Amino acid sequence: MLAATVVYIGWPRVTSALGMKPAPPPPPPAAYAAGQQIDVPAAWYGDAPHTLIVFARASCAACEKAQPFLKTLVGKMNGKGGAMMAHPPGALAADQAFGRALDIAQGRIVTTVPGLRVKSTPTIVLVDQRGTIVNAWEGASPTRQADILKAVDAALR
Repeated sequence: MLAATVVYIGWPRVTSALGMKPAPPPPPPAAYAAGQQIDVPAAWYGDAPHTLIVFARASCAACEKAQPFLKTLVGKMNGKGGAMMAHPPGALAADQAFGRALDIAQGRIVTTVPGLRVKSTPTIVLVDQRGTIVNAWEGASPTRQADILKAVDAALR
């Protein structure tokens, strides 16, 4: 008698004796990119020529580390456009405090809506008054901060 052993080592997984494989998971939604329409309410961006939307949360170590840089970006935008912070549902009080520490006005700190294409925090998205993405960045590591500042300055000219 012949016996067979099936060993599972990663994807794809054999699910039956016939060798049927499950369908692969759907691809994750694309990250934000220049030229796309942003999928947030128009009230988030419609009142200024350019708006910087910072997707962040207080419990994010990368957000905490980037806080001085994010505050600099918000300062630039408060003078030439608008800035807001969106955070995931949950630790509302801590996230509100984080947004205030960035000098974002209380009414401009909002909870994110389902289905956004934010893969990680912080994610920084610069949009125009029509909701078209001018530029977007995932993360704000020190090696990228000068490039982000330069791109924001160029867009605001």
